[in-house]
Amino acid sequence: MRAALSAVRARDEHPVLVLGHPDHSPRFGFAPAPRYGIKPSFEAADESMTALVLDGPGEQAGPAGVPRGTISCPAAFGV
Repeated sequence: MRAALSAVRARDEHPVLVLGHPDHSPRFGFAPAPRYGIKPSFEAADESMTALVLDGPGEQAGPAGVPRGTISCPAAFGV
């Protein structure tokens, strides 16, 4: 996860979204995506879709300026 976040920071991507077990991503600073106004286009528990908004190395920004809306996954994911 740390290597992936380093790569994301290097690409200046914001925010980072993770769909997975709710006990994993919060250890790295992620919060439920609905807090940011982000929701999936498929059925998923709120705590399973998490987001981390990067505002510089290792910093988490607040929800201001975060794109809101519904996300979808490529067809290969089957959702």
